[in-house]
Amino acid sequence: MSDYRVDGLMPSEVISPTTKSDVASYLSELCRQGKTVVPWGGGTRMGIGNTPKGYDVALDLKSLSSEIEHVAGDMTVVCDAGAKISDLASLLAESHQRLPFEVPHPSEATIGGSVASNAPSRLAPRFGGIRDWVIGMSIVLADGTPTKTGGRVVKNVQGYDLHRLHTGAFGTLGVIVSVALKLVPIPENTQTVAMWFDRLGSAANAALDVDQTNVTVEAAQLFSGSRAVGAIRELAADRHMDLDVTPGDPGYLMLVQIAGSKAALRRQVDELTGLAGTVPATGYEVLSGAHETDIWSYAGETGDAAAVSLRVAAKPTTSLDLMGRLERLLGRSEASQTSSTFDVGYGSLQFNVEEIDDQSAVKFVAGAKQTILDANGSVTIERCPAAVKEGIDVFGIDVSSAKIMKRMKEQFDPNRTLNPGRFAFRI
Repeated sequence: MSDYRVDGLMPSEVISPTTKSDVASYLSELCRQGKTVVPWGGGTRMGIGNTPKGYDVALDLKSLSSEIEHVAGDMTVVCDAGAKISDLASLLAESHQRLPFEVPHPSEATIGGSVASNAPSRLAPRFGGIRDWVIGMSIVLADGTPTKTGGRVVKNVQGYDLHRLHTGAFGTLGVIVSVALKLVPIPENTQTVAMWFDRLGSAANAALDVDQTNVTVEAAQLFSGSRAVGAIRELAADRHMDLDVTPGDPGYLMLVQIAGSKAALRRQVDELTGLAGTVPATGYEVLSGAHETDIWSYAGETGDAAAVSLRVAAKPTTSLDLMGRLERLLGRSEASQTSSTFDVGYGSLQFNVEEIDDQSAVKFVAGAKQTILDANGSVTIERCPAAVKEGIDVFGIDVSSAKIMKRMKEQFDPNRTLNPGRFAFRI
């Protein structure tokens, strides 16, 4: 049971359905008995959410993974919620197609969990969020009622776009059992231009300027702090460069991946390296093949080990400003243990504090949440000590949304069967 622990709580029972009808039957009975249920996918994002107000049953959906229908000609796929992202990616690659998003831990993350938590993707600057690519969904409501929204083809008029409501709702309104998605082709060629900076101002200007270029940006992220310095040092060692960068130094690394034909890549590389010289960057490198894969893998390691991890949604200029403002809320020792990732052209920001004591974390999270809301942004506290969750809602959403969210919970789950207290405003 300990594998299903959520904020120190463990269920008294684990249920692993293998079919959609199993999910409906189990939920119908559990709702009738007044049991509380927490749905599970791969478990990679289960740390996100407020502490449950009840947790009787873990509903493990990993075994709900047998049905995958890929229509290559229509560039769509319909799959069970328990399908792993990596397995799905391998299948689609056989037809030179792919999902328009890349989520952390693809070998563990499931499609249902990724959609339910609206998982972040480094491809967001090009393709937007997961919600933009879901065209249909099958959901089982808290009382066991099966429902459908959307369809299996791109152009359909079946039902309202309720799949948008369930995307990012963390399973609080219903259990996603299958998802229909639009797909995109695998790019012909890619390259990555890596630029590094020693000042936030220069890095921020470069990040904003990328959005004004005539390049096909596949992915673009700006890394700061320990993550950036570590990646710069790794790059220097790999390319045998003599860089005077040591752990603890201020450092900013921007990676811009571009796609297209070889001729198109040459033109785009020229434009981006010209930008690096104009800003100016401290240095830059053009990476291909294994070098390109490695730098993205190293720099893009998620904040799973961080004591506190915040995900901010705001305008790009606001998020860049918040990178510095959030650091200034910390003491000197904690500020030296931060790292952040900014999605260039998209605006989302992940801010991590690697080490911080519980008392300082409570103070920092409260101040950070208010700072972000005052800047007209929103925030999800994706990782924090239990002491923080005792006194704060980890979803920093404007209070004007509270009334409608509570009404939706009452409409979809009046008995508070699913994830009670876990979502925003503790609904």
